[in-house]
Amino acid sequence: MALILGFSGSPIPNSNLDFVIREILQATGHKTEFIKISHHNIRPCLGCFKCVSTNRCVQDDEMNKFLEKIIEAQGIVIGGFPTFFSLNALTKTFLERWYPLKHRRMLTHGKYGVTVAGGFRDAAKVKEYINSFFKWYQMDLVGDIQISGNAPCLFCGYGEDCLYSNVPLFYGSNRIRPEMFFQAKEDKDLLEKARSLGRKLGEKVLIKA
Repeated sequence: MALILGFSGSPIPNSNLDFVIREILQATGHKTEFIKISHHNIRPCLGCFKCVSTNRCVQDDEMNKFLEKIIEAQGIVIGGFPTFFSLNALTKTFLERWYPLKHRRMLTHGKYGVTVAGGFRDAAKVKEYINSFFKWYQMDLVGDIQISGNAPCLFCGYGEDCLYSNVPLFYGSNRIRPEMFFQAKEDKDLLEKARSLGRKLGEKVLIKA
């Protein structure tokens, strides 16, 4: 049975991003593994080029075990969210550490990718970034999905009083109300799209296998 990996770049416990990635994985019908990047020690790429001759990283952190899993896997789902108008740093750091896989022979060539772009704004930029990443690593993009998110101001404790709060800016009121919160598990259309994307990924992997 093929292996399909799902990587979530959200540091929030049990986030909407986590939920959607898990739904996609479950729908594939293959062996899957969900990995929450924030739970692991992954340092930035050093740009040392010591990986060129071996296709392996010399840093002693947890990314090395993920590189081995990525080489083994036939399908990969990556989810990230926007911070300051671009992909969040945690997910970007993870993607930059794929660098050893592209020297002399592209070890990701022909694998299948799915993008999950979250965030209450600028999700389109995240989708574009990860889609471009898959293309650069010569992977076949099966599809992508954008999901809504929640403004941090809804949770920080000062959203109703802060002069810089996004609550009145995006919701038209200083008062935080239950309907302002987005929960992916309650969005039936989103769930069906996620499961459909998972089934499609599973079929692609099965045909190749």
